[in-house]
Amino acid sequence: MKIEAKFQLGLLKLVKEMPLDEINVVLLCEHVKSNRQTFYYHFRDISDVVESIFLKEKNSFTLKYKNFDGMIKQIVAYANSKYSFLFAINKSFCSEKLESFFYSYFYSSISNLLGDIKKIPNGNSIMRYLCTLYSSEMMYWVAQKRREKNEMLVRRLKVI
Repeated sequence: MKIEAKFQLGLLKLVKEMPLDEINVVLLCEHVKSNRQTFYYHFRDISDVVESIFLKEKNSFTLKYKNFDGMIKQIVAYANSKYSFLFAINKSFCSEKLESFFYSYFYSSISNLLGDIKKIPNGNSIMRYLCTLYSSEMMYWVAQKRREKNEMLVRRLKVI
């Protein structure tokens, strides 16, 4: 296993035990049985590890769906499967990393579905607006501790 993956898995395990704000580099290094020099060779700080986790997750998504329904169901299924991690990130100093992850997912997904929307007048603005709406709805759902049923979230995202 690569050392980056060890730090990522270690952070995922620690977040289940304590708030992200209480996790520091020393604690993470002790948990994965590595030293700080190794950590700093691969990452700048804890938020860099969070960002690398989201990058890895984003790269694992398949863009094979053929409509917005498939796009929405994929991200909702992901959010349900990783909910405790996403909630912990949302309640921490790294919440902007989660919002950026959602925004990036929707940006690449919508681009995949609509083709080169940026060529139409105001296409770039439309993309940014749509991605902001979708990511804001996902952030709200995570922050509300899934009080809303998945079907309602999917319905609300489809309306957008």
